Amino acid sequence: MTSRPLILGSSSIWRKQVLIDMGYIFKTMSPDIDEKAIRDSDPKTLTLLISRAKAQALLKRIKESDDELDKKSIMICSDQVIVHNGVIREKPETEQQCREYLQSYEFHPAVAVVSVVVVNIETGKIVEGTDIATQHFKKISDEFIDKLIKQGDVMHCAGGFTVEHMADFTLQLEGEVETILGLPKTLTKNLISQVSQ
Repeated sequence: MTSRPLILGSSSIWRKQVLIDMGYIFKTMSPDIDEKAIRDSDPKTLTLLISRAKAQALLKRIKESDDELDKKSIMICSDQVIVHNGVIREKPETEQQCREYLQSYEFHPAVAVVSVVVVNIETGKIVEGTDIATQHFKKISDEFIDKLIKQGDVMHCAGGFTVEHMADFTLQLEGEVETILGLPKTLTKNLISQVSQ
């Protein structure tokens, strides 16, 4: 744990839940950057670049604000992509694309690549890292895919799926479920510890 206030640089309900489950008290701020303007063919590099951009956008906003507590905080920003059979997948752009994503996971697993950038705003210390987890699925029925898409959450998730809604179709998980959710628990805890010293 840290004695400094925490800021989660994300509006993701899944990242929020990971931090809550870890026992942290924090506030959230949305970076509001154009992630599509940042491109790289390597998933680790891409997620690091986007995480850094999120952190820089929020740092600028915090430094220009009058909130002294924010200026003494530790900020966490992360980004996630899913790699499927060597191809990077971000959030689906259409329902059809989401449907194709979900139908494909029975053939190749979903590999979550998540980068995290943690900043001690007061000292300026920045640390970062990347974690990977692989989720294997069995065939997901068309009826269930329709239900997921209608419900809507999957349209806001890298790779077009949410593990909490798909328990009946999940097989082996290699790595942390928190990585699949978008915020690796062990990595995040270690990075917070590093900037707290």
